Amino acid sequence: MSNIIIYSPSVIGKSMAGPSIRAWEFAKALSKYHHTILVSPNDSDIEDASFKVICKSNPLLKEYEKKADVMIVQDLPFTKALFAKQNGIKLIIDAYDPLPLEYLELPFGSAKEAKICYHDSITALNFRFRMADGIICASEKQRDLWLGLLMSQKLITPELYKNDNSLRDFIDVVPFGISSIPPKKTGTGFREKYGFKNNDKILLWGGGIWNWFDPLTLIKAIKLLSESRSDIKLVFMGIKSPDRNVPEMAMSVKAIELAKDLDLLNKSVFFNHGWIPYEERHNYLLDSDIGVSTHFNHLETRFAFRTRILDCIWASLPIVATEGDSFGDLIQQQTIGITVPHKDEKALANAIISILDQPNIIKEMKSNLLRIQNQFHWENVVEPIKRMIENNQTQPKPIWRYDQLQVYSNFVWKKLQKKAKCKLIKLFSKNEKS
Repeated sequence: MSNIIIYSPSVIGKSMAGPSIRAWEFAKALSKYHHTILVSPNDSDIEDASFKVICKSNPLLKEYEKKADVMIVQDLPFTKALFAKQNGIKLIIDAYDPLPLEYLELPFGSAKEAKICYHDSITALNFRFRMADGIICASEKQRDLWLGLLMSQKLITPELYKNDNSLRDFIDVVPFGISSIPPKKTGTGFREKYGFKNNDKILLWGGGIWNWFDPLTLIKAIKLLSESRSDIKLVFMGIKSPDRNVPEMAMSVKAIELAKDLDLLNKSVFFNHGWIPYEERHNYLLDSDIGVSTHFNHLETRFAFRTRILDCIWASLPIVATEGDSFGDLIQQQTIGITVPHKDEKALANAIISILDQPNIIKEMKSNLLRIQNQFHWENVVEPIKRMIENNQTQPKPIWRYDQLQVYSNFVWKKLQKKAKCKLIKLFSKNEKS
């Protein structure tokens, strides 16, 4: 039994976004086999009897870290990497979120600022992979992306290949998961919140509205449907992230404005401006008829893993989604919903109707959803992590190597450059305005 520390990059609490949920569920699943501590950036308002939750500012954390055998991280500060290497602690990097691709979709004050932040994210990613004793990601597509990066960094070595020519012991797929306990209604949902009729059909957009999503085409599809029927209601489950460090998304503002312009707001399209508590989300899922997820045809889509679609699988909700990502492939292969082309509101509207108006199709899709649930149970998806923890071939790498020192110095230098450049950009921006 090993001592494991899992670091969450965002808040652990009653309301959580994807990265926090993943860290929380990892802790629950791995605590059955190892002594597990979950580190949160905040003082958490939830707890679990099977593992300890501690704030990263708690002085006791240093004592736990001294006893650690394994650290599982999504982000990796330089000091944490240095400590792990000096003390022979295995570092497992969770690369399920391709952040550099998301950075390309974020709005920045200027082209210079965007370039700095993007390059900084690439430098940080290279640093994490250099330090890694094991890497996990969410899909085979992501694994191919990261294998290419590892090869470009000369991290796929003859020695590594000789020990494991599949490289599964070093980098493997750990998708987002679902609870093995089926959801049951325990409270009110959207029908009570918005006063929907019993025969109204609820389309659920799970999670937030990020800039790389396409809620606009979906809202336009609802406009088409509203011309012939009033029983179809689209609900966006969350607008404001529970993490205060996450800025307001421009796309969420555009979505609300479009719903207003089309005279759909609070008639056919509804926005929950808060964030549904994690342990209450089942009440809203079970109130719904279809799960929806739409996005654009760009690079982020290809390598993304839409985590909240897992909730649809857990609640046996048929799914209508845009094609192009790994879940689009799953939806088609397993017949658990319908995929449509990008930015095609007519196809989207037709897909929604073809499910809602055909009970036999709904029954078949729900049956298929039940059939595939087991492969996504958290207890099963963490198997590669358990193997990495227990496998002697993934022993911690030594720190004092020339190429590692190059990475350290480059990482620190980039951090210093970023701070200096950001200050200069702000200064130049002020001068240009004046």
